[in-house]
Amino acid sequence: METRGFLTPDEIALFYKQGYLLKPKALSEAEMENLNQDITEVIDRALEEIQNLQHPAFSDDEQILYIDGSRVVYKRRADRSLSIARINGCGGMQPNLLTTIRSEKMIHTFFELLGTTDLEHLISQIHPKLPGDGISFPRHRDIQFRKSFDPNWQDILGNGSYAVCLIPIDRMTPENGGLWIDRNNYPEPQGLEEDLEWIHTEPGDLLFMHPYLYHGSGPNANPALCRKMLITGFCAFGANHRTYPGAHVNTRITLTEEGNSAITAAPWSQDSATSIGH
Repeated sequence: METRGFLTPDEIALFYKQGYLLKPKALSEAEMENLNQDITEVIDRALEEIQNLQHPAFSDDEQILYIDGSRVVYKRRADRSLSIARINGCGGMQPNLLTTIRSEKMIHTFFELLGTTDLEHLISQIHPKLPGDGISFPRHRDIQFRKSFDPNWQDILGNGSYAVCLIPIDRMTPENGGLWIDRNNYPEPQGLEEDLEWIHTEPGDLLFMHPYLYHGSGPNANPALCRKMLITGFCAFGANHRTYPGAHVNTRITLTEEGNSAITAAPWSQDSATSIGH
């Protein structure tokens, strides 16, 4: 298959060897400016909406609010205010984001990366990491969430059948809640001591991650810096059998005879707004 995505065959081989691949400067400055503006508007609106949730009766558990079909998850800070943990199905609040996370080039990247011509778009998320919000994610593998959410999940391709692409909107460092990976214990736990490596990225970079890679992120302890992240994730169609939260997800994307992609709703999708063209 002719390479039409972001990654070369050698980069795809390296992705499977180490469980991740950082592609520097894959998106232009203009694309990043547009993404930053759109995501900032989404975050600002989500912060405005939670003013009605600022009540001491709310527990410390996650609070969830649906806005235009997007699922916004809030958590309490130490000072009892609410911060945004993540926004699932963010295309509901801002359809412009689909231009990047479901572009022809991105889709062909996942066709080539997973070795299939039949995909399902599962993940469309914003992780804000605002200054000093304290949000962090403990050590985990994405396959844990796929299997816990869908007990019938199947690795139908034998290569994980799933991957994500992380798009850093701001520079990502340990200081502002960056991401780390465990270079040991991949693809399966080896009983080895963790070998943690912080991943440093710049706006415009793309970080692809395998579902069996252990990783996590620290809190944004910096009072002035943001670490906004946009995430898109695809699986081989048939691996998943559940409706994911948020708008414009659970969409089946196939490669046509003309070499383009065609989008339809997956049978288990509850989202009717899936006719986004390319």
